[in-house]
Amino acid sequence: MAVFKASKERKRKAADPVGRGKPIIPSSAIERAYSKKLNALADAMNKEYEKSLKGVMQEEQVKEHYAEDASVTSSFTSVLKGLKRRWGSIFEGFARVVAPEFVEDAAKAASDTTLFSLRAAGLKQPRAEYNESIANILQSSKDYNHTLITGLCEEAHEKVYSAVMLSLTSPDPAQQGMSGIKNALVEMGVFTENRIKLITKDQTSKVYSSVSTNRMKENGVTKFEWLHTSAGKVPRHSHVEKDGMVFDIDDKRLWEGPKADQGPPGWAINCRCRAVPIIGWMEDD
Repeated sequence: MAVFKASKERKRKAADPVGRGKPIIPSSAIERAYSKKLNALADAMNKEYEKSLKGVMQEEQVKEHYAEDASVTSSFTSVLKGLKRRWGSIFEGFARVVAPEFVEDAAKAASDTTLFSLRAAGLKQPRAEYNESIANILQSSKDYNHTLITGLCEEAHEKVYSAVMLSLTSPDPAQQGMSGIKNALVEMGVFTENRIKLITKDQTSKVYSSVSTNRMKENGVTKFEWLHTSAGKVPRHSHVEKDGMVFDIDDKRLWEGPKADQGPPGWAINCRCRAVPIIGWMEDD
């Protein structure tokens, strides 16, 4: 008599999770508010740079001896030095106020969103208390955002400074005189707009990722489901592969693979993946 033999080894299916929370999604309103403030400041800087540089171009010695007289270079250098000093101070003061405000708002929203998710997963009274880990997260985020804001000013200034100096020496008509400077100011505007978009999206997502992870640990929730989103034009293959997988919060696999892909959902730059808290997950035997 023939004996039946299964073609594949049978495994017990993992038990369904006791509770599955809601995806933890960063606040677009907080991101937009941060972006609006930064863009308003960058626009004001761009306008003053344009006005000041036009003023130099109207000076008689500049009109007559553009790119032929050392005093012309000196005029531009002096104006740009003053602009850098003035706007560096403005951005520094702005960063001292806005960076902490943004981080505090994002952290509170992240805590509220995480607690809502945990309640949806079945945790009756999730808590969000002050602790040293959260305090360190917030301070590090404030310091880093302060650096990003002041760095934005420095990067924009260097682009304009390089373009002005190039306008004095370049044989390319598009880079000469005020036309070259105007082109540089347009590029400066595009640069700051794109940079601000990246900073605000990335930093909102990172604060959410850090705070939500801490709040989950605080409430004894150690696992989450990786939820991939297809919003990106070029999805990360490593993130697509993680879609639907359940990870320990401290899973070392989250920090493996390409450096640009590492971290929990929302940590990598431009990552739109979400974490879904899981309670009562049973692994396969």
